[in-house]
Amino acid sequence: MTSIAERAHAAAVFLRYSTELSLYGRHRGEQYARITVRLAAALALHPDQITVTPDWLRRRTTPGEPVLATATCPDTGEQYVFLARSPLYDDEAFELLGPCPECSAPVPVAEIRHLADLGTHLARPPLPRGDALCLATLPDTFPRDEGHATACPYGETP
Repeated sequence: MTSIAERAHAAAVFLRYSTELSLYGRHRGEQYARITVRLAAALALHPDQITVTPDWLRRRTTPGEPVLATATCPDTGEQYVFLARSPLYDDEAFELLGPCPECSAPVPVAEIRHLADLGTHLARPPLPRGDALCLATLPDTFPRDEGHATACPYGETP
């Protein structure tokens, strides 16, 4: 096992190299690297097990466009996709994306700040269709997320 100092140094090196080598430019590269390091620390993973990409569905023209971060379990290969809705702020929770109970589109189903939050979410049964009580446990962004299908009753209507 490596020491905290060694892991901190590795994270700093990862941040520096990722920023310099980013295909998205220096500013966005640093943003993506910080998201990677933050999610890896929250889930007790190595940064190499996190992949960060632009979120083309939820794009906006303001600074800090939403970003998708995919975490891959080193033991099972299972993947979890997280949304960093406001990636400029390090204190914002990640939103775990999962299927909407009505339209099956990937939408926010849990706010994740640390590994225990993910564990709590995974211990719950899947969301049943039309259950208003279960919907109360979803993030505030669930009904207005752009990921819902056009005809989904949970999606925000224009």
